[in-house]
Amino acid sequence: MAEQEKKETQKETPQSQRKKKINKMNLEEIEAQLQVVKEKMGGFDSLYAQHLLRRREILLAKSKK
Repeated sequence: MAEQEKKETQKETPQSQRKKKINKMNLEEIEAQLQVVKEKMGGFDSLYAQHLLRRREILLAKSKK
Protein backbone atom coordinates (compact mmCIF):
# COMPACT_ATOMS: atom_id res chain seq x y z
CA MET A 1 0.00 0.00 0.00
CA ALA A 2 2.71 2.51 0.93
CA GLU A 3 4.56 1.88 -2.33
CA GLN A 4 1.43 2.54 -4.34
CA GLU A 5 0.84 5.86 -2.56
CA LYS A 6 4.47 6.84 -3.09
CA LYS A 7 4.22 6.15 -6.82
CA GLU A 8 1.01 8.16 -7.07
CA THR A 9 2.57 11.20 -5.41
CA GLN A 10 5.59 10.97 -7.70
CA LYS A 11 3.28 10.97 -10.70
CA GLU A 12 1.45 14.04 -9.42
CA THR A 13 4.63 16.10 -8.96
CA PRO A 14 6.78 15.89 -12.09
CA GLN A 15 10.29 17.33 -12.14
CA SER A 16 9.19 20.58 -13.79
CA GLN A 17 6.88 21.46 -10.89
CA ARG A 18 9.43 20.90 -8.14
CA LYS A 19 11.02 23.88 -6.47
CA LYS A 20 14.27 25.01 -8.01
CA LYS A 21 17.29 25.31 -5.74
CA ILE A 22 18.08 28.88 -4.78
CA ASN A 23 21.69 28.67 -5.95
CA LYS A 24 20.47 27.63 -9.42
CA MET A 25 18.00 30.53 -9.81
CA ASN A 26 18.74 33.60 -11.88
CA LEU A 27 17.94 37.15 -10.80
CA GLU A 28 14.48 37.19 -12.41
CA GLU A 29 13.46 33.98 -10.66
CA ILE A 30 14.77 35.28 -7.34
CA GLU A 31 12.73 38.49 -7.69
CA ALA A 32 9.61 36.49 -8.57
CA GLN A 33 10.04 34.22 -5.54
CA LEU A 34 10.59 37.23 -3.28
CA GLN A 35 7.24 38.64 -4.43
CA VAL A 36 5.53 35.31 -3.68
CA VAL A 37 7.14 35.16 -0.25
CA LYS A 38 6.13 38.73 0.53
CA GLU A 39 2.50 38.02 -0.40
CA LYS A 40 2.15 34.61 1.24
CA MET A 41 4.37 34.96 4.30
CA GLY A 42 3.87 38.67 4.91
CA GLY A 43 7.53 39.62 4.86
CA PHE A 44 11.07 38.40 4.71
CA ASP A 45 11.49 36.94 8.20
CA SER A 46 11.62 33.30 7.11
CA LEU A 47 14.86 31.47 6.49
CA TYR A 48 13.83 30.86 2.87
CA ALA A 49 13.32 34.59 2.33
CA GLN A 50 16.68 35.36 3.95
CA HIS A 51 18.40 32.93 1.57
CA LEU A 52 16.64 34.50 -1.41
CA LEU A 53 17.75 37.97 -0.33
CA ARG A 54 21.35 36.79 0.11
CA ARG A 55 21.33 35.17 -3.33
CA ARG A 56 19.97 38.39 -4.85
CA GLU A 57 22.84 40.35 -3.28
CA ILE A 58 25.35 37.89 -4.74
CA LEU A 59 23.84 38.09 -8.23
CA LEU A 60 23.68 41.88 -8.13
CA ALA A 61 27.34 42.06 -7.07
CA LYS A 62 28.32 39.79 -9.97
CA SER A 63 26.38 41.88 -12.47
CA LYS A 64 28.09 45.11 -11.35
CA LYS A 65 31.58 43.72 -12.06
